[in-house]
Amino acid sequence: MAIKLDFKIEDDYLIVHTLSNMGKGKFSSTKCQKDIVAFQNYAWGKCKPCYNLLIGRFQTTKIVKGGLQKTAEQLPKFLNELKRSEQYKKIRQQTEEYFRFCKNQWNGNYLVASKIIEELMGLKLNKKIAVYITHPGLKNGRYVGNNTIEWGHNEDWPNYATIYLWHEILHSYIGYSEKGHAVIELITDEELRTQLNSGKYPPFVGHKYLKSIKNRLLPQWRKYLNSEERNIRKFIKEIPHGIVNKA
Repeated sequence: MAIKLDFKIEDDYLIVHTLSNMGKGKFSSTKCQKDIVAFQNYAWGKCKPCYNLLIGRFQTTKIVKGGLQKTAEQLPKFLNELKRSEQYKKIRQQTEEYFRFCKNQWNGNYLVASKIIEELMGLKLNKKIAVYITHPGLKNGRYVGNNTIEWGHNEDWPNYATIYLWHEILHSYIGYSEKGHAVIELITDEELRTQLNSGKYPPFVGHKYLKSIKNRLLPQWRKYLNSEERNIRKFIKEIPHGIVNKA
């Protein structure tokens, strides 16, 4: 019984994700920002219609005039040119380094972190999940269903990757309701973080819109932590409706 992560880098996805995330708010750090922008500019200079189609941005008039099919036929050549470029080789190398970092951190923390998570949830966890790694300089983190996670982010504090990979894993067990998401954050962003890194909460980390819910949940959460029998699904089910919807 275990959670097993299969870390992967998929070139086409890495390219699409890197090209799709433009603008200041998309970066998780400034460390490799110049290299990311250089690759985006290179791709834009190679074929603007291909770039737009690849990231899902295409003009209606071009589609009506038959440009969509013509551009789609150019995509394989466009992608191959990008993969051979020096600009992409930098992105790939930096992502490979991050891939090794995430895998090593996950494996190094697994025995301790999995014990913490299973004790907090009161459940035995057993899944194999594919994790598609993207460039750490761009924000990425979501469970997309079918036992698949997309992940990439700057290591903002110790064990960041471990904690947020667990966060995404728990979405596969708990789902995406607002109260479920708040509980996932209490388990991973708060409890796992403070047990691995020491410290206490509040103050909370995580999504700003969930902080007020977590604060209202805190008395029940503390009681749950002190209970001998834990079942996280039962705990979520018993959360009063007003805690989530209170203004």
